[in-house]
Amino acid sequence: MRSFILFLLCSFTLFAQDNDQTHYLEFVESYYDKESKQPIYIYDDIDGRIVDTLYNNESKYSWYKIAIIESSYGWFKIKNIQRLPDAYKNYDYENHWVKSSGFLVSVDVYEDGNKVYLYDLASKTSNKIHKISGFQKVNIIEVSDLWAKVSFNVGKKSVSGWLSFKDQCAYPWTTCPKYD
Repeated sequence: MRSFILFLLCSFTLFAQDNDQTHYLEFVESYYDKESKQPIYIYDDIDGRIVDTLYNNESKYSWYKIAIIESSYGWFKIKNIQRLPDAYKNYDYENHWVKSSGFLVSVDVYEDGNKVYLYDLASKTSNKIHKISGFQKVNIIEVSDLWAKVSFNVGKKSVSGWLSFKDQCAYPWTTCPKYD
């Protein structure tokens, strides 16, 4: 029932957006860690001036999502940042920067027989270095085109590698459509 209510909230919120693009198929998207006590600082340039500070919303059904244009040495250049789904707001910070820590994607093995792999390079022709076998939240540390370099822990072991676009989900509570 809670999922249905959340779905309705998202549907009404997304329907109300006339000029705002919610899903980007040309950028890696990520959501900000809801558990983080650190606000998101929006900078005008790498190591530049802070132009805004965004704090995590108290609502458990609200979070920040970014579309990432590029990454550079611990920074993400963003297309936009949005607060979703309740208390929706689109922040127009195209070509601004955020520090890359605290941004996540969810990886979900959404159907039987589907395999999600991490690769050593941002290419499906590179070596498969790790298989993700269930739902996993991963930190994005870098992007290359539509690939996300991610890291997470499995027990005491740290794993990092490149995740293809079709296996990235920028929502903390649901699966995403799969694109090839």
